[in-house]
Amino acid sequence: MEAADKEFLNFYIQFKDKIYNYFWYRVGFDAVQAEDMTSEVFLKAYGNFGSFDRERRFQPWIYKIARNHLINFYRIQGREVQLSESRNSGIETAEEIEAKLELDAVMRCIQELEPYHRDVLLMRFVDGFENSEIADLLGKEEGAVRTQLSRAMSALKKTFQQNYGKSGETIK
Repeated sequence: MEAADKEFLNFYIQFKDKIYNYFWYRVGFDAVQAEDMTSEVFLKAYGNFGSFDRERRFQPWIYKIARNHLINFYRIQGREVQLSESRNSGIETAEEIEAKLELDAVMRCIQELEPYHRDVLLMRFVDGFENSEIADLLGKEEGAVRTQLSRAMSALKKTFQQNYGKSGETIK
């Protein structure tokens, strides 16, 4: 195995679950679709790995490929993918069920946000990117990302309150 192949394999092992989660949250928790898209992204990345600048970090590069792939997916679908109902299996405690219901409520509200607000929230709080990394991915200034995150959080709070009331009760 060549050194470049070993290097790519190490990156694949390190980032495959992160890229899967990136897609999973954005395609309505469709595991099969997220798996397919993850495979396609790593195939594209492997095919272009020779052009990867080793002076830069791999994470922003692979996420940029994933983001472009997702944009193409949406374009082909001709619509935004809506949040599907969560699938619970097995026996769960009341606390686990309540936590899942709260997460589901938040995710429903996130899906109602404008795509840019939704993307920056998911990148920050689901994908775990720092503001500077989000700025690199989106080609924006870090201050603009901070502002957009603040606006996205305000929009999320407003949407949550409209749908669930201030205490997070049932949908109005």
